[in-house]
Amino acid sequence: MKKQLLIASLAFASITNAQSLTQANEPTVGQNSTMYLCDSNATNLASVTGNSAVWDYSQLGKYTSQLRTINIIDPSTTTNASSFTGSTSAFEIQNFITTYSSSTSGARNSQGFVFQEPTFGNVIAEYSSNNEVLMTYPFAYSNTSTDNFAGTLSFSLNGIPQNPSCTGSVTSTIDGQGSLKVGNTTIPNVIRYRIEDHTLATITFVGDIEFIRTQYEYYDLANSQMPIFIHANAIIQNVGSTTPLIDRSLVLSSIQPTNIVGANAGISYNNIANFSVYPNPTKGELNFKGVFSSDAQARLIDHTGREILGAFSLINGSKIDLSAVNKGMYIIEITNNGIKTSQNIVVE
Repeated sequence: MKKQLLIASLAFASITNAQSLTQANEPTVGQNSTMYLCDSNATNLASVTGNSAVWDYSQLGKYTSQLRTINIIDPSTTTNASSFTGSTSAFEIQNFITTYSSSTSGARNSQGFVFQEPTFGNVIAEYSSNNEVLMTYPFAYSNTSTDNFAGTLSFSLNGIPQNPSCTGSVTSTIDGQGSLKVGNTTIPNVIRYRIEDHTLATITFVGDIEFIRTQYEYYDLANSQMPIFIHANAIIQNVGSTTPLIDRSLVLSSIQPTNIVGANAGISYNNIANFSVYPNPTKGELNFKGVFSSDAQARLIDHTGREILGAFSLINGSKIDLSAVNKGMYIIEITNNGIKTSQNIVVE
């Protein structure tokens, strides 16, 4: 039997406007929400916790004309249905992650997820050996749940199929209740659900890696079963490293921000370096193709952050010789038009 930790706050009973996540108010298949895509550099306000919390995103910027949807879908209709036959619903954050789950009156359990990532392709985590407990019911302010899970990962790394076994741990909590401010709007009586899980596996050319998901979901249960705000981050890195191979954040709001990203927050949605690096994997030579500024530079670092090749200038058609570099995965870090972009490469 799984070991679960549930800590109930003694003060909770005296709070008349408290909200709880339960099986009865789970989002159901067919529900969806259109969200504004917001500045991915926005802080997650991790330190803002407790009773009467105020999560202030009043200065948050949105990307112009960029919307994303959150869908609760029938797992049997998805491409990866065969991997999640025990699931009864799938929580899909468009172009980011889909979490497969089922529930009882006592808990919501996850059979795994599908993470959309350009370098690794779709990363499919299937917790078939031991499901992940997302939360125990009822789940209210100051409640915490911890659990261990196990299964397999499936993806293709630069054309090389990977299917390692995986294990992991998860901690979820409702770490605050209070008010959420977005733009000129303030929503009272909001609770924040926080989940952090670590999935560990061993991958060819890369070694021991961990997939770390940290996700904050804000709920106004008096008015909606769907989250009204999400701050999600996914990191793939070598175990013990402080330099991620992949680091992606997504911020979504059902409330329209008043600011625009690029005018007063973060970087423009469309102001992304336009280049390609090939071949990948490579046996030695690496080519760069794209539109580069006059001061564009690149450097090669390993998964620990150690510099292998110092900064060198870039133009369209630049080539570098990696024949003396040991086999493995590395990171090409490119600075172009003031924007820093990273791409993983494999040296065979």
